[in-house]
This record gives sequence, structure tokens and C-alpha cells, in this order.
Amino acid sequence: MSNSLTPMMEQYVKIKNQYPDEILFYRLGDFYEMFFDDALKVSKALGLTLTRRSNKTQDIPMCGVPYHVSETYISKLIEQGFKVAICDQVEDPKLAKNLVKREVTRIVTPGTFTDLNYLNSNENNYLMSLVYSDYNVSISYSDYSTGELFTTKKTFISKEDLLSFIIDEIDKVNPSEILLLSKNSKELKKLIRNKDIFVSEVEDSYLKIHSDILITLSDNMNAQLKKYTGEYSSLNLLLNYLGITQKSSLVHLKDIIVYKVEEYMGLDEHTKRNLELIHGLITGTKKGSLFQVLDSTKTAMGSRELKKWIEKPLFDKGKIADRLNLVEELKENLILIDKINGQLNQINDIERLSFKISNFQISPKEIKALANSFSKIKEIKKEILNSNCIHLKNYVKNVCTIDSLIDEINTTLISDPPHIIDDKRFIRIGFDTELDELFNASENGQRLILDLENKEKERTSIKNLKIKYNKILGYFIDVTKSFVGKVPDDYIRKQTLVGSERYYTVELKELESKISGSKELALRKQQEILKKLRDKIYLNLRTIQSTAQKISKVDVLTSLANVANENNYVRPKLIDGSSLEIKSGRHPIVEALNKEVMFVPNDTTLNEEKFFNLITGPNMAGKSTYMRQVAIIVIMAHIGSFVPADEAKISIMDRVFTRIGASDNLAGGDSTFMVEMKEVSNILKHAKSNSLVILDEVGRGTSTFDGLSIAWAISEYIIKKIKSKTLFATHYHELTELSNVYDEVENLTIAVDKQGEDIVFLRKIINGFSSKSYGIEVAKLAGINEPIVERAKEILDLHESKENVQIKMESFNEVVNPNYDSFVKEISKIDINTISPLEALNLLGKIVEKASDINDN
Repeated sequence: MSNSLTPMMEQYVKIKNQYPDEILFYRLGDFYEMFFDDALKVSKALGLTLTRRSNKTQDIPMCGVPYHVSETYISKLIEQGFKVAICDQVEDPKLAKNLVKREVTRIVTPGTFTDLNYLNSNENNYLMSLVYSDYNVSISYSDYSTGELFTTKKTFISKEDLLSFIIDEIDKVNPSEILLLSKNSKELKKLIRNKDIFVSEVEDSYLKIHSDILITLSDNMNAQLKKYTGEYSSLNLLLNYLGITQKSSLVHLKDIIVYKVEEYMGLDEHTKRNLELIHGLITGTKKGSLFQVLDSTKTAMGSRELKKWIEKPLFDKGKIADRLNLVEELKENLILIDKINGQLNQINDIERLSFKISNFQISPKEIKALANSFSKIKEIKKEILNSNCIHLKNYVKNVCTIDSLIDEINTTLISDPPHIIDDKRFIRIGFDTELDELFNASENGQRLILDLENKEKERTSIKNLKIKYNKILGYFIDVTKSFVGKVPDDYIRKQTLVGSERYYTVELKELESKISGSKELALRKQQEILKKLRDKIYLNLRTIQSTAQKISKVDVLTSLANVANENNYVRPKLIDGSSLEIKSGRHPIVEALNKEVMFVPNDTTLNEEKFFNLITGPNMAGKSTYMRQVAIIVIMAHIGSFVPADEAKISIMDRVFTRIGASDNLAGGDSTFMVEMKEVSNILKHAKSNSLVILDEVGRGTSTFDGLSIAWAISEYIIKKIKSKTLFATHYHELTELSNVYDEVENLTIAVDKQGEDIVFLRKIINGFSSKSYGIEVAKLAGINEPIVERAKEILDLHESKENVQIKMESFNEVVNPNYDSFVKEISKIDINTISPLEALNLLGKIVEKASDINDN
């Protein structure tokens, strides 16, 4: 095939063969071009015009995008599950003897995408690596844009528990991309097939970190890797992948955070979804979630940090208390909150600049934003140190505000420097004398050009003569066709256009050389100053990252304090033992989204003597809301947040489990009932005495007697074996008999006010039980037709009678409307072959009238 290709296309094919799984963005002038199959894929994916490039013996499919806006197109390809290899010109075309040398400079994948214009500012973009064998697993994940790096490992006694743990960690981290060893990929792909996660498979060679990647890491990172050699194999996998795809320094990666799952409260996928911790059930977005309620942060860094806190509530009582102390100090100091928020509002996402700093790609505009942000951080630290907040003072006292570097940035750069470096000046006048002289020479040259233009107008009497400039021709004299006769003999033609001629003179050429020389020298000098500034910022990278991390947490603490004040939350009391006592608890999401409706608060008591609450009562009365609010209040307390209640005493809990709502997994071959039983099975296997378990309508997916039997047996197992704090809502009223058998059971119900044939839900949890579900009344409230409601009552009466009565299954139509059959018989007697048009019209009128009467009845 090579004999039929031009040298440039041969170069393209050679590079493309090295990256068969990626879309190759091949730099050609001012465009990134794609050819062959890549062009076909990209033109379809992005809606680009597909063209053809002539070759020796064939026309090659081709499409392209402008390089200066390429990230827009790359982001769209990443969203659609592609990887993109960026192939750049790595030598100056002016210096190239033959074909310009090109190389792939980085590979963009979902987990390594770093463009701040397209990343979700409120979420981390994690790349996760997984390695497991037998019953051991190692998991690492990193946000390449912020430099965060986490790792953990765990050993299990069964393969089932190991895979369950992996799924929980994937749900907790929510990575954009997962790295798997090829030998593990088939099994794990099956587990995560329904998740929107990009999977990259790699070979075992990635398990040993490459030496050329080690030299791109910080000294601390190398020391940590030596310490953890062999223990955290997923680290090597992740670092190799980052080094190979990014082809640049990884020095911005922060120290490895080795975490233990036991340090955090366990929250599985079902619990996070059912409780709407991060995403609303209806919206699928942040709207309608606990995250939305608690997020009063002012920076993108703070919002991301809050999301982590919600997904990973603390398990250590001391650490929770430390957070509560900080929130309480802020909550009681409204003036300080206002001052901090005022400064936070002006802080940029400096955390995500770390990889640009490490690769010396940070732009003048971003450098200035960094300086402005640190000046605000300095003000925040000053305000806190001047306050009476003892805990908060200790928290920020070691925050470094790199004053000397910020001063240098402000004296070096203009107030509003550009983001893209081209021929604009961004170094402040007076900073460098030589630079000032060079720019002055360039600017004076512009005035000389204008003087020459005026001089030539006067000399030639060509009033519309213009001296213009473009990058290809340089400076030229533009004369319209109507004045060509007046052009002097010393004008040398440069270009002919339809409406004008372009010329130059010896004087113009000398002036151009003088101007371009000084401008080129000025831009080169400006670039040298920028390089020195970038070098100094790089030396402060660790301090910048540490300060960004600290200030993001201050933002979260301030947000929690602000939300607590606005919503009248109280500090939870962390107690020893195994109990939970909430007075006048409220559902934070329901309350926040329905402020015009008075929320009815409820009490909750679960302790070692009474740890199983059985809740009966009608649908729509508030059982699910009540149970969810208890779980959310417990989670909020473990986050370190104040809670929606008058008082809350909460012991430390290891996990919260929920089994709420009906869903199936048809793709996996599981019915609604099978999904329910699998979720309950997981709870029964992993719940402990210090867990909180929420069960809603367990057993309803099968026949009444099967469901009742299963619900009873599950309840007994929890009561006798697990002893976890449990809220169990059910319509099986027979389960209330459990309280007569087990002292640990407390019967609760929802208060209902029945007014004649109508019911009013009071939303109040009271002691006792309900012997009715009020399903028919709820159906009526939902708008079910009155005849159906009445018929349902008749059937219910027959079912509930003590006699063995066979229900008379009358024709549905007769029950709903006795006139229906006679109406149908009357229509069936019509002979359409003999009826006249007028008779048909009259009959149609009667039919419409009759149908209207029946419908009214």
C-alpha cells in the first residue's frame, strides 16, 4: 500500500498503526486532519463534512477541525466513548529539510481529559485502576486535573464479597474510565455493563512501573512507591497508563492517600440512589438531592470536596466531632461567614491548574487568576485569625499564602493578560527596560508606517491609498484599479486582485524589517520572562496544591454552617453505645424543595432494647419519607453536618442500608422480585448490630402468603441474629404480631383522620398499628373512576367477610354502566346496506347523544 501513498500519507499511516484504537488528530497546518476510517467515524460522530484527499492512485476519505478550537471537538468525541491521539508537528516547518517531523504528544481518554472549559467544575474526573486475583483486590484512582491519588487494598473470604466490594467502590468513586487487566476484564465488564463507564484493557506488563515514568514523579511519590511495592499493584497500573498516555511529567500528582474502607460509613449504590444523596431520583442530576441542599459553596473546589464528604461519611467519632466543632464556630459567627463568602466568591479553581503548572503550560491569564485567588485566600486567613474561632484558627494557621510569589506575579503581569499567547503584550510596562525599548520600537514603527502612508498619499495624489499588513505578504501598498495610472515608477507590484493592485517600495521594505525585527525580539524577550515566572510557580506547586485543598474545606465548612443557619439545623450529639434518638426530625430535601408547605416533623427512637420499628399505614401517608429522613439525618451527622431536627443523639454506625422502591433488571434476566431479594440478601449478609437498615414493603413482589412469610422470616432473622437498628414499613398487617413475640419490636403507624368516606393523612408517626391500608381511598384520591372505586369496595367487603363467599364476577361493563349492553345491541341492529344518508346522519346524532349520557352516568 505504501507505494500508492504520498510521503505525508505514509507518515500518517505509520503513526496511525501505532495507535489503532484511537482517533488520530494529525496536525496539518492550522487543522487537525483525520483520514480513512477515522475520518468516516468522526464525520458521523461530529456531523462534519466528509471530503476526499487526492493521492497517487486513490481518493482518501478526510475530515478536519481547526486546531485552535480542537478541544471542543475532542470533548464531544470523549463523551461518545472515543480515545483521541494528538499528533503534533514537533519541529519548526521553516527548519524542516523535507517532511515535517510529527509525533503523538498525548492521548486523551475519558479519565485523562483536562480541559477546564469542558470538565464539570462540580465533579472530579477520576481514572480508576483495578487489579484482583483470588480473594485479594487493589484499587487506585486519580483525578489527573487536580493531582489527587488514592489507593486501597482488601482481602476477602469469598469471591462474591470481593466483587460486591469492587462494585461499591466503583459506585462511590464514579470514575469516567476504568483500567482493567485483560485477564480480569470479561468478569468485571459483565458487572458494570449497565454503568456509563469507559473501560480500557491493558496487559500484565503494566503491573511493573516503567523506569522512564518513575523519573517524572516527585521524590515523595517515588519514596511512597518503594514503600508500597507489591502491595498496591493497581498504583503501578494507573501510573504507567498516565505516563504512557500523557507523555509528560506527573510531578503534580500529590502524595498517595492510602485509605481503608473501614474509615468511612458504608453506602452502597442502592442506598445512595434511594436516599437521593447525590442525584435526584426523578431528575438524575444534582437537582432534588441532598448535595443540592447542602451545597452553598462558592468555589468549584469546595463543591467537589462537599460531594466527597457526602459519598464518604466518616466513621471515626473524633474526626466527626472535629468537623462539627468547625461548623459550629462558623454557624455562630454570621459576620465571619459573610466575609469569608465574599472572598471565596472571587477565588478561581486553582486546584485544577496543578497539571498545567507542572507542565509549564499555565497561561498569563491563569497566572493572574492564581495571584488574585491567593490574595483572597490571604484575606480569608486574616479574617479567621482575627476572629474568636479557636478551632478554625488552628485549622488555617499553617496555610501558606506565598506572598512573595504573588507580589512578583502582580508586578510582572498586566492587570488583564490574555489567555492565548500570540503577539499581544502581557508584561507590565516598567518591569523590564529592554522589553519596554523593544516594544516601543515596534509601536513607533506603526507610527512610521502611518507617516509613510500619508507621505505616499501626498506624493501620488491617490487619496484612498492604504498601507496594509497580513501574515503572508507582510506590509504592502494597496491601490484600487481606478488609480493604478497614478502609481509611481518606483512601486514594485506584489499581487494583483480583482479590485486592486498591491505594491511595495524599498523604503517600505526597510521599514518592515525594522518593525518586524523589534517586534520579534520583544515577543522573544516576553516569552523568556514568562518562562522564569512559570519556573518560580512550579517551585511552589506543592504549596499551591496544599493551600487549594485547605481552602476547599473551609468553603465546605462555611457552606454547612450557612445551610444550618438558613434551615434551622442543630448539632447532632455523638453518643456511645448503640442507639438513635431524634426529636422532631425533618426530611431535608422535601423540606427545602417544598418551602411553601408546612413539613410535619417526627420523632425516632431506636436503642438496644427496642431496635426494630415496624411501620404500618396507608400509601401516600409518609412512611417512606419518614424512613428516608431518619437515614439521611444519620448520614448528615457522620458527614459532620448539622441536622434537620430539634435534637439528635446518634451513636456511630458502620453502614446504612436501604431497600426501597420497585425496579427490575431485565437485561440481566432479573424480575422486580428477584432484584428485591438480591438487595435484601446483600443487606442480611453485611449488616451488623451498629448498622441502620431501611426496608420498605419487602415481599410485595410475589403472592400474598409467600410475601408475608418471607417478610416475617427476614424480620425474625434481623431481630434474633443481626440486631441492627431497623425501620420496616409494610402492608402485611399480620407482621404487627411480631411485637407480641419479640420485645425488641415497636409498632408504629401513620396517623389518619377519616372523615366519612374521605381520609386525611396527618403525616404523624404514632405508636400502634394500622389494620387497614386505605388502598381504595388512595385510589380515589388518585382519580380512579367512581364506578371502579365502588366495585372495589364491594369486592373488598366480600374478601373481608368471615363467610366463605364466592365473588360474583359480573361483566365489567355492567358494573361500570348497566346501560352499556343495551346501547351496543341498538347499534348492532343497524343495516348499513339499506340506510339512507339522511337516516345515517340522524342516527349518528342519536348515537353521540346516547354515548354522552352513558359517559355522564
